[in-house]
Amino acid sequence: MIQVQKLRIKEFRGIRDLDLSMDSSPFVVVGPNGSGKSGVVDAIDFALTGNVARLSGAGTGGISVAKHAPHVHQRDNPAAASVTLTFTHPASGQTGTLTRSVKTAAQFTLEPKTPELVAAVEWAARHPELILSRREVIKYVNTEPGAMIRTCG
Repeated sequence: MIQVQKLRIKEFRGIRDLDLSMDSSPFVVVGPNGSGKSGVVDAIDFALTGNVARLSGAGTGGISVAKHAPHVHQRDNPAAASVTLTFTHPASGQTGTLTRSVKTAAQFTLEPKTPELVAAVEWAARHPELILSRREVIKYVNTEPGAMIRTCG
């Protein structure tokens, strides 16, 4: 498990430049349509996995992170789009900074690159349920009682 401390987004999705401090607290992103809420969720997903879940899979028509993750003003410059996530790994007490660029989405830098922090990032990448988009939250809200137990357990 990880706890998000800070998030730095540059030229990613609908966000030109944003710094957020979460201080390991649970958080919800709230705002009007088109204000970048989904971009914040996408940025965390991207930092941890190198992918944006809602840009892949069935029904996306072959959308790629390289083409659709950079801000519209940088659409032909994936190197300008990056996300930096500072997190704490509670089990070890270590804090790390993970940075990923859209241009080299499969690679990331991690400082410090300790075995515990690498394992924490790899664990988080395997657990997409940690990041819920609005669509996923609505799915849980609208699910009949007991149905989630059957699908999740």
